[in-house]
Amino acid sequence: MTSLNKELELDRPIEDVRHETVLNLVHTANLLSLHGAALFRRFGLTEAQFNVLFALKYKKSDWTQSDLGKRLVVTRASVTSVLDKLEAKALVKRSPVAGNRRIYHVEITRKGLDVVDKVEPIYRRNIHRVLSGLDDAGCRQLIRRLEHIREQAAAQS
Repeated sequence: MTSLNKELELDRPIEDVRHETVLNLVHTANLLSLHGAALFRRFGLTEAQFNVLFALKYKKSDWTQSDLGKRLVVTRASVTSVLDKLEAKALVKRSPVAGNRRIYHVEITRKGLDVVDKVEPIYRRNIHRVLSGLDDAGCRQLIRRLEHIREQAAAQS
């Protein structure tokens, strides 16, 4: 296993273990994001577009653009931009909400489902390979620790 100090070719090792932990989290997230972006690009998607399609595939009720933005933790402008691009590709459709001309429900189209159904198995295989060093219990433990970190970070805000 290569330490972050070696990966980043630091002249001096990181001395604060908590700082090193945060840098490891950020560096790992960036690396995973880059690999995901390369996969999604093969299908003409961005990571954000895949995340929208994936979320819409598994939703159980009507979602507005605002609902989607909350679930993906992105700005309203970002959601609008991503949806504009997905709609132009006929992968999603927006329908006006009765009685409110400013709000739209967002639905994945058949074509959008076809794209997700092609990408998702490859994406899942990739993440299973990357996380092959963790069994289910190890994954759950990591999830709990990351949730705790997010709770602590939110409490600092």
